[in-house]
Amino acid sequence: MFSKKRHVRIDWECSIEDETDASVCVYVTFPDYSRWVANFYTIKCIESIRNDRLSRGENTFVWSEENLIIVDKVSRAHIEKIIDESMEQNTFEYLFKYFGWVQAPNVRQYPDGFFENEPMINSDIVMRQAGRLYEMLEHASDELKDNIKRFLFDDRKVRIEHLELIPKLEVKSMIVAQAELEGRDMKREWEDVFAEGLDAQDKTNIYMEQYLWHVFSYAKKPCLSDEQAVEAFRNEPKKACYVFYQQHDLVLLIEDAARLMPEDVEGEQDIYIVDEHFKWTYVVTHESELGPYFVKAQYTR
Repeated sequence: MFSKKRHVRIDWECSIEDETDASVCVYVTFPDYSRWVANFYTIKCIESIRNDRLSRGENTFVWSEENLIIVDKVSRAHIEKIIDESMEQNTFEYLFKYFGWVQAPNVRQYPDGFFENEPMINSDIVMRQAGRLYEMLEHASDELKDNIKRFLFDDRKVRIEHLELIPKLEVKSMIVAQAELEGRDMKREWEDVFAEGLDAQDKTNIYMEQYLWHVFSYAKKPCLSDEQAVEAFRNEPKKACYVFYQQHDLVLLIEDAARLMPEDVEGEQDIYIVDEHFKWTYVVTHESELGPYFVKAQYTR
């Protein structure tokens, strides 16, 4: 089913001080170019998070956008043993979530000869995933079925009417329109300003091609995080600003964002809000323990 040949990347591996009290994000890549992801949390780490939230009067549950695996330690040897055993027992795809395929510019990050000639994921895996989608669509509206069909086989562009954020902003009388800038251009400008000074190798080392906000989570640039970031964004005077997402190329323009507050984007994933002149940015990630981040630019465009 899965090739025994695999490449394992463990985010934040070098910064782990106590293997029994930590959490890491693990990416597994196979020669068919497929990537899979899961978060590993130790029991002690979950207890530490719980106690910290209890002390602040917050909810004590722990969740993860990616599949969550609970272990006693997050050493590489232990994680790789779990991966190999899950492949032998045909349970790997239930522990890890499919995370897309390795694109051509990123192939050089892997050992020579690691990949097969053509990217071609196992058909059995695809059929099982399709079966789950089919079960969900049995209970969906005809309109949603048509939208899914167009997304899969026709126009895959995300449209402004697809975003749940829009009604939240419109109810506060904010005027939101699709910006003229393409997402790839916006991301390039954001990177030029907020990752200024990092060379290509620096960006490769922190996997910025996956998430721009890695420049903050890997501490390559100073920033405010968590509650400090939330309050800084709340108190920042706002005029026009752009909103864009990591995973697609739609860019929004809010003409007057004075009423835009952290609560409006709470629950959004990998969303970037940036002043029209790139004076500051606010980022909400998909990771419950990373971010939000707020940064004022050292220079503006």
